[in-house]
Order: sequence, then C-alpha cells, then structure tokens
Amino acid sequence: MLNNQAKNLRKAAVFLGAFLFISLSIITQGKAQVSIAPTSLFFDSQSRFSSLTVSNGGQQAQEISISTEFGYPTTENGNLTIKTDSGLAKEKSIAPWLKVFPQNFTLQPNQRQVVRFVTQPPQNLETGGYWSRVQISSNPVSPPIESVSEGQVGAQINLVVNQVISAHFRTRNATTGVEIASLDFTQIDSTNTGQIDVSMAQTGNAPFIGSVSVEVTSAGGETVFQTTTTNSVYTTITRSFSFDLAGLSPGSYTVAGTIRSSRRDINQDNLLQIEPVNFKRTITIE
Repeated sequence: MLNNQAKNLRKAAVFLGAFLFISLSIITQGKAQVSIAPTSLFFDSQSRFSSLTVSNGGQQAQEISISTEFGYPTTENGNLTIKTDSGLAKEKSIAPWLKVFPQNFTLQPNQRQVVRFVTQPPQNLETGGYWSRVQISSNPVSPPIESVSEGQVGAQINLVVNQVISAHFRTRNATTGVEIASLDFTQIDSTNTGQIDVSMAQTGNAPFIGSVSVEVTSAGGETVFQTTTTNSVYTTITRSFSFDLAGLSPGSYTVAGTIRSSRRDINQDNLLQIEPVNFKRTITIE
C-alpha cells in the first residue's frame, strides 16, 4: 500500500516537474526579445543598398533566418488578409532580385547583427513602385540532449517567432495616391459598439504608405472617439475602427478623418507625398 502511494507521488512529482519545465520554457522564451530596425526598407535606382539590424535582447541564443516573398495587405470578405497574387507578383515583386547577406545566423544574448540587402532590378523597368515582404524568423537554440542530467525531465517547447517588414523599390517619377471608396457605420447592439469602415483604393503606380486618423464628435463638438494608426494601401483595403457606445446619448454624430503621408516609424524622405485626403460623414447612434 505504502509502496503504491510512494510510486503515485513520484509520478505526480514527475508530471508536475514536466508541466513546470514546459511552462517556464514558454514564459522564458516569451520574454526573449528579437528586435528589428528599421521597420521598412527602401530602394531606388540611386540607392540599391540598404540594411537592417537584428538584435537579441533575450537570455537565450536565437537562430535567425531571413526570407523574401511577395504579398500585400488587403480585405477579403470583411477580413484583413495578406494576399499572394501570382499575377501581380510577376509585375510588382522584387523578391527575385532582392539579395540578403547573411540569410541565416545565430545571435547570442545581447548580440546584434547587421543584415545587408542589395537590389538588382531588371533593365527597362516600368515606372512605378515594386515591393516584397521580408520575414525574419527567430528560433531559440535548444540545449544539447547530453546537457540534461539522468532522471531529469527534459521536455521543452521552442517557439518560432516570425516578424515581417516591407521592402520597396521605386523608379524615378513613381507616384501614389488614395481615394475613399466608401465610409460606413454599423451599430452592433450585442456588444454595444460602433464600427466605422473606411474603404480605400490606391491610385498612381506605387503603394501608398502613411497613416490614417479617425475622430467621432457629438453634435455639441465633444470628441467621443479618436485614433491614429499606420495605413498602407497597395490595391484596395478596408480599415475598421470600433468604439464603445456605452454612455453615449442617442443622436447625431460626425465621423471625420484624414489620410496623410506620414508615419512615426519611417523617415519622411522615404514616403511618397500626397495632399491629405479628408473624409467626413454624419451618423446616427440609437
């Protein structure tokens, strides 16, 4: 009887140890911070080289791999998605002529690595903007099996983290623009929220990169909702903004916003400039 109890206690201890080890592994790796700067890369016929810095701010070595692929954000069936359009890729992708050095490396804790990019565009490129996505994958380096002592629980979960930035190539005289296709408001009674949908289309021959601000004001001029976020329009996209209706009196409100060629994380010189695009609509909250 006592032997069985002792065996059961040992099994429970092993299970608890495995659970704690796995949990601590997840927590530790969740704190591991692989950061990237800058958040976008820009090239043109005069500047075919660029670089980014990958830094390991965690306490565990990280295996880093970098890849390029074509894709862009858009909206399908009301959901934001990354679309890989093979037809458009043939016209606009720079992935085939974007070279990365190095593509694979290991970063020790508190170590950083400069990654260099070079573009080799084809001859007689049509005027406009071209792009690809750059994916930086980080995978914690697992300890060797022999480092686990005999009888010690050795379960471990490694979390691969993928971070994606954009890379842009522009020819001379590349232009961009944004036009508002629709501005809609929906009152969702089940969650007592309001949803603003701003549908946009890119004009010109290059993607638009900037920001969009949205504000909702009451008939008396009081601001009841306000936000500013990054905004990229490659083809068409719908940006949705939700706000709490609790405490708001029924009546008329005004939705207004502006799309600008500015972003906090990108130097102004790297952005194709447009005149601010303003939009406005009166809505009714019941």
